[in-house]
Amino acid sequence: MWIGVGKGKGGAGCTTAALELAYAATRRRTRSGRPRRAAVLDLDPQGNATDVLEPESRRIGIKDVLTPHDPLPLRDVLLPSVWDRVLVAPADRFLANREADLTPDAVTALRRTRISGDIDGLVDDVIIDLPRDIGKISAAGLLGIRHLFITARATIWGAQGAEEMRYTAERIASRGNPELEISGYIIAAFEETPDSRRVVEEMRNQFGGKLLAPPVPRKIMVPESLESFHTPCREYGSELEPVADVYQKYYDSLLESADDSR
Repeated sequence: MWIGVGKGKGGAGCTTAALELAYAATRRRTRSGRPRRAAVLDLDPQGNATDVLEPESRRIGIKDVLTPHDPLPLRDVLLPSVWDRVLVAPADRFLANREADLTPDAVTALRRTRISGDIDGLVDDVIIDLPRDIGKISAAGLLGIRHLFITARATIWGAQGAEEMRYTAERIASRGNPELEISGYIIAAFEETPDSRRVVEEMRNQFGGKLLAPPVPRKIMVPESLESFHTPCREYGSELEPVADVYQKYYDSLLESADDSR
């Protein structure tokens, strides 16, 4: 499955969701009984997912797939990470340069890779951490995926950002990726307050059954687990299991319903 995780506003938990979905994938098996393998494509120039996964090198990365000059195939930039059965296509500061020089051919590179099945022998799931800015790099990711999760906080601005990403995804679907569907809206770092409950109800009216439940609970140790120790939430400690359980539920539901799962 090719899955994207996007956001309309910063701080929406997009990278955490991408990483936790990749980890959730490795806890399941293919139809043939083999443990699933995942690849994380870090399309965010900040490179936070790359930092967590610690690839052996950043000399090559996703920027080399999207370059207009002598691009590399995606399989050549997928590197082992410190997480079992998770490969990563690293981001670095030079990825931001692709926004200015991305050609129409480069924008469709990931879509061509998915359709060709070129990396099907390497991984079972591809999870793309989409950038916050909705530009050419984001379009390249949205053109490549079939399933999109949109992350948001339970705030007015968070709901507005989710709507912006929905609008962009629908435009991409109508203009170049008809297979793209929004698989759900993830409410990240949720805390029970009267205001947050009100926003969630408004988002439920807006997005209907696509608003995933339960929301991801806020746990102050999540940044410590991922940012400081580069460890999946489930492996960091029992206090973070509720977070891991929610992402596992999201992944499992998609795996069960997707017609492109293996």
